[in-house]
Amino acid sequence: MLPRLMRLMVTLRIAFIGPAQEECSFLFMVEGRGRPAMGLHHDGDVESFWLQIEGRRTVTIGPPVPPGTPEDLPAGWPTRSGGARRSGWWTGALEPGTLLYLQPRTPHDVICRGRSLAISLTWKRRRGARTAWTPSASFTRRRAAGLTTWDVVSGRVERIPRASRERLWTQVPALAGPVDRARHRLPVWLPDGAVVWLPVEAAELARRLALMPSLLPGDARALGRDSLVEHGVLALRDLPLVILPADPAALDGWRFA
Repeated sequence: MLPRLMRLMVTLRIAFIGPAQEECSFLFMVEGRGRPAMGLHHDGDVESFWLQIEGRRTVTIGPPVPPGTPEDLPAGWPTRSGGARRSGWWTGALEPGTLLYLQPRTPHDVICRGRSLAISLTWKRRRGARTAWTPSASFTRRRAAGLTTWDVVSGRVERIPRASRERLWTQVPALAGPVDRARHRLPVWLPDGAVVWLPVEAAELARRLALMPSLLPGDARALGRDSLVEHGVLALRDLPLVILPADPAALDGWRFA
């Protein structure tokens, strides 16, 4: 289990997707021989972020196809009468650390010429959802539950990150709710329905937590910090690289290909 990868998923979910109907992740481990992997195809009405972890892949992508187009596409599709592909196609190499975004129904083909390890993070938007999303002032705790999903389970950490004297790291997804003006406070919703109440003066800090940032010394002295540390939202250690889950079956939403 990779907590820092989970943090990236939360950041992408909040920054680009919003409440989604379906969220799924795929791990691709390939010993490539220079041949197309799955052929030219698209993945339907899902938004994808590809993260290249090790090795490299050569990717060819084209403009999104119309709804209803079969997912498996003929090789070289589509072409002009002279045999050249239409405009809007791109071929490039994904090096380790590359993060590539694919719109829904984007045709793509992948070739690996050696060992490749990559993650595909996919979201299917709710029907009628906006292409850009920000939480409104009336956002409810029930709707926040899908945005604070944290698929991290109990397990063993072999290498605990070194503690910092100044920097604080966000440990779990945290989404600030609307201000309760009568009580001069606001909720910060956490995974599994937990909530931390902060004074209204801490609203700026609370709203920044959605992207799971690390806080510099000036930010770390902000009002509300101590309460967030007490509840495990902030800590002086970064998330570990790897957690060996006590029960691997408890993980949800992962498919291995």
